[in-house]
Amino acid sequence: MRTRFAIAAMLYPMIQAVLFGIGLVALLAAPIPPSEMLTAIWWMIGGTFLISAPTAWVMAPRLRLQNR
Repeated sequence: MRTRFAIAAMLYPMIQAVLFGIGLVALLAAPIPPSEMLTAIWWMIGGTFLISAPTAWVMAPRLRLQNR
């Protein structure tokens, strides 16, 4: 289980960066007033922070498979 945690810890920032980029492009393309954009970005950062951990945890064992 330590190996799974180590792999998930290495995957976490990469997954969060990709999700953040996708979310930021989606927010900037949406017709949101500039006064509410900062609040929306903070919510998106929090969402990617929470979604990235379980995603990395699920992906970690798949990276150890020899026969995919």
